[in-house]
Amino acid sequence: MYKLRVLLNNKHHINRLFCSGTGFNNFYEATKLFCPLLDMNESTMYKYLVKNSFLKDLEPDDVRRKIAYFKYLNATTEDILKHPLLFTVHLTTLENRSTILRECGFVETLKLDAIVKYVSIVRQKVKVLKDYKLIPFDLSIMDQLGKQFDIELKPEIDYSDDMCLQFIRNQFINAFLRQRLQFTDEELDKLWKTYSRIKHKSFGNTQRVIDILERDYKFSRNKIIRNLYLLHADPENLLRYPDVVPQIAQMDIRHLMLKQPKIMMVSCDSVRQILDHFRAFGIDEAGILKYSTILTLSSSTIKGRLEQLKKTKEFDVLSKHPRITKLIAYQTKATLRLDFLQQLKVRCFSLNILSSHTQNFEKYVRDGYDKTHWRDVKHYINVAFGRQDNKVLEQLKRHPYWFHVPVVQMQETLEYLKSKGFSPSIIYENIQIMLYPLPRISSKLENLMKCKEMRKKHDEFGIELTDVTPSQMLSLCLYMIEFDFHFTGDGIWPEQVQHSDSATTTNIELPKSLSKGYRFGTTASEKNRQREQLASDC
Repeated sequence: MYKLRVLLNNKHHINRLFCSGTGFNNFYEATKLFCPLLDMNESTMYKYLVKNSFLKDLEPDDVRRKIAYFKYLNATTEDILKHPLLFTVHLTTLENRSTILRECGFVETLKLDAIVKYVSIVRQKVKVLKDYKLIPFDLSIMDQLGKQFDIELKPEIDYSDDMCLQFIRNQFINAFLRQRLQFTDEELDKLWKTYSRIKHKSFGNTQRVIDILERDYKFSRNKIIRNLYLLHADPENLLRYPDVVPQIAQMDIRHLMLKQPKIMMVSCDSVRQILDHFRAFGIDEAGILKYSTILTLSSSTIKGRLEQLKKTKEFDVLSKHPRITKLIAYQTKATLRLDFLQQLKVRCFSLNILSSHTQNFEKYVRDGYDKTHWRDVKHYINVAFGRQDNKVLEQLKRHPYWFHVPVVQMQETLEYLKSKGFSPSIIYENIQIMLYPLPRISSKLENLMKCKEMRKKHDEFGIELTDVTPSQMLSLCLYMIEFDFHFTGDGIWPEQVQHSDSATTTNIELPKSLSKGYRFGTTASEKNRQREQLASDC
């Protein structure tokens, strides 16, 4: 349990490794950006930023865009400084709030004060808004909201100024969806129960999203109904996608959206940056087609995880694996699991185990497995030797304990043999040598190469090695290693591994419980067993 606590204490450190910040380095740097944008002197701006220290964590480009938008709304510097928390609101949300207020009749009163109080404003009765002169006294809300749609709508309500503004808007949304997409009462109930934030979406954007989905992306009515969250999409983002990200893994972005609509909810600029990171690190972007959830992470987070992947040899050796995208998506969890397995002295683990469901991981550890998955071995070997068949794997399988050798150990052996001048084709002819620990290989091989170089007889063979070919040299090395173990195959076990029974897996004991705090989760049945055990102990 002590080891588990150590892992827990290191979790925050791991998160910092994977989440690189995008804010300012210090208040002085932030001051240099804010001053010309707000036309303020540096001393005053510096004090303001220190007082509102959270502004230092903002992204510079985001600050520029928001200040530009505030000025578009005719906000003065005084107005902007009065509401520092507006800088923490997403720009799309700010735009949507101001659009909704404009649709409701706010014109001269559409200021930053109104945007800040947007939630309380839309919950007010129309009569109250008129009394406070936020909207004209003679304004007909029904006519005002009706003008925002391309089709004539007649919500089924008995209107009065005592109704809340939000309630009236909701009735217009219902009427529009019933007429535009033939929503049934059941479908409307599902919408409001699951995606109630649609009430904070402007009428104009809601119409545009539906038009774009049907016209540009060929979504059917049923397709939209099955993915109601798409009503929250940003129409401008949808229009820009084909130009900014025309394709992913050679698949047209429009076809991909039909298969995986969730990508539509991600900024196209963020997706482009993520693809650039993948290409820079030599990661095949085809994995995104299966694990599109990785696109919901920020590009800076993805870059940080890719950098960490290159630093972690157990991850880097799998960087060409077709499922590496899943490992990147769940890299924090995978790193915790890797640390835990290494503390348990488990040498072999698959990409699937590191990123799989909690139940699979717990079963792997509880059952005492210490095996490398054949798919991981096959893929690594095929990439390393540029092959597409199963012949290499079949050669490895001739060794009785081939599945007890970590892929990362195979990579170390391969790199060592290459550094000694052995070509991939020569290594391929003696592929089983990659199963053996590097210290044993280097010891035997250096002895053989020394004898050949000095043209003297080998102590054990009693023959000269002058005419031995590189392929034969590796064969002799392999022979000498197994000779020490009477050709039982036990030569693959590192000295620190105490192998008692080569026909069974290594016995690994998992602590009695994996607490929820360890982030691996606990199943309902496991929780019940823990409660029962606690009750019996009492």
